[in-house]
Amino acid sequence: MYLVYLGESGNTGTSVNDTTQPHHVNTGLLIHESQAVSISGEFDALYRRHFGRAQGEEGTPRYLRPAEIYQGTGHYVSWGVEKRHQLLQNCMDILIRRKTPVIISYVDKQKFAQAKIDNDSPAAVWEYPSEPVISRFLMALNMLLDELVMVGLTSEQVMASQWPIKDFALVVAAEGSSIEPKLMSQFLKSDDGMDATALLENFCFVGPDHSVGTQLSNMCAYFTRRWLQNPDSPQPYFDTLRDNDVVQVIYPVQV
Repeated sequence: MYLVYLGESGNTGTSVNDTTQPHHVNTGLLIHESQAVSISGEFDALYRRHFGRAQGEEGTPRYLRPAEIYQGTGHYVSWGVEKRHQLLQNCMDILIRRKTPVIISYVDKQKFAQAKIDNDSPAAVWEYPSEPVISRFLMALNMLLDELVMVGLTSEQVMASQWPIKDFALVVAAEGSSIEPKLMSQFLKSDDGMDATALLENFCFVGPDHSVGTQLSNMCAYFTRRWLQNPDSPQPYFDTLRDNDVVQVIYPVQV
């Protein structure tokens, strides 16, 4: 089974006017259950190396917030640039070494707001920018799962359209994020989700302080949003994920 950890960046609720966060981004980090223990162990070792003690112990941050590390705020006010860079790069290396797939979906919030005004736009049915982003994300996830199955099929099996389900996917969302349980049921009832047989029907909600995958996925979402905002400027963290085949899918919501 795949554990698909949702990351999020740019969540401004109903507001779409924050010029510093013009995009809403969701990422899905696909970690096969066979890799989950080793990734957690490597993350724990990383935490002890950078903070001198285990996550949750006194004097450590509850969990890693990428914006705080990158900007040198909160727990990291006294950390120099190189020390913060090393922490972020070590987190990226966990994914790069395994080529852990990341799916990305996003929407331009200003375009979303304008589309809601247009009566003939499908965006009119959505209340928040996160809703169509998750719908597109789940569709992209379903397509990737199909591709993973197809790799092991014969040409006869592909032509017969009888694809066995090799692995199911459980989508893990962070408590306090913009993800609501209804978004999964809405997708599965839609035309895009009718054949999503490998997706389990409910989100699993876990706090980021109890989820290594969520913390790493949030980092991917944060650096994706920075890249979307300034695609012509150097974005070393996003570039290293893309260039090392971690970023598998980038799916914009068309509004």
